[in-house]
Amino acid sequence: MEDTGMEDTGMKNKRRKDNKMREDRMRIEIREVSHDSGDFLMLCQELDSFLNVAIGGEEKREKYKKFNHTDTMDFVAAAFDQGEPVGCGALRRYSEEEAEIKRVFVREKYRGKNIGGLILESLIDRAKELGFQRLILETGAFLEASVCLYQRYGFEKIENYGAYKDMDESLCMGRELGADAVIYCIGKRMEADELRELYESVGWKSGKYADRLLQSFEKAGMVMSAWCDDRLAGLVEVLDDGGVTAYVHYLLVNPLYQGKGIGARLMEAVKEQYRDYLYIVLSCEQKGTIPFYEKLGFSVIEGSTPMQINRL
Repeated sequence: MEDTGMEDTGMKNKRRKDNKMREDRMRIEIREVSHDSGDFLMLCQELDSFLNVAIGGEEKREKYKKFNHTDTMDFVAAAFDQGEPVGCGALRRYSEEEAEIKRVFVREKYRGKNIGGLILESLIDRAKELGFQRLILETGAFLEASVCLYQRYGFEKIENYGAYKDMDESLCMGRELGADAVIYCIGKRMEADELRELYESVGWKSGKYADRLLQSFEKAGMVMSAWCDDRLAGLVEVLDDGGVTAYVHYLLVNPLYQGKGIGARLMEAVKEQYRDYLYIVLSCEQKGTIPFYEKLGFSVIEGSTPMQINRL
């Protein structure tokens, strides 16, 4: 396709949105504060008030209060916008190898700017510095925004642990921190250069249009990425119609990371996400990969011929 150098309206709007988010992020300062600082205590009070409303009353949260005493936190990060406290998060040692994430909160008027992501990044980095191998946390399945935030940073559902084991309303999540860990993220924002490198690693020409790919991902039904040591190692993108058919549009793994089960893990996530759909469809362009998909439960559609209009 000829590159005219012109952007369509959607691309321009996306660029403006990305620039605005970068400006907002540049204003935000994340710094360590003490567990008894006035800013952290104030933010925790607002968090408790928010949870009281979300869960339907303070009395329903009574059994959780003993797990959230601020003086048990080993590390506290707070976000500031030009000196005003706008969000917080904390770490607490759970075992020799595990740290627990606690008290993640962003004040209402500052949500939607990925401040929660900045806080979470600081907690992940600090946990690594302290030598922990794993992070765990407890949240509620009804807190959809929180669950999506944790999924963007590689947290996955785990069996309820410790005091939460018999609490059906609790959702526990965890992620590995080790250097050799493969982290799987749902909806994680990627840079164009990261995406371009991944596509070019498998010889796909569409990598030249990384900005368009990123724009298309925002409208996809599912985008899940795999990361090795902060490098984009693999990706699956799925398009769906909302209930009947899900189409696996892209599945690719950088050859440097093939053989680690990344492709299979991404596809298992797709099958779980679309377990109630009537069809999960894909186009297998390389005959040698057919056995891979057959092991995952896919079968060849006899008599079908893939067709396209190719403008690359």
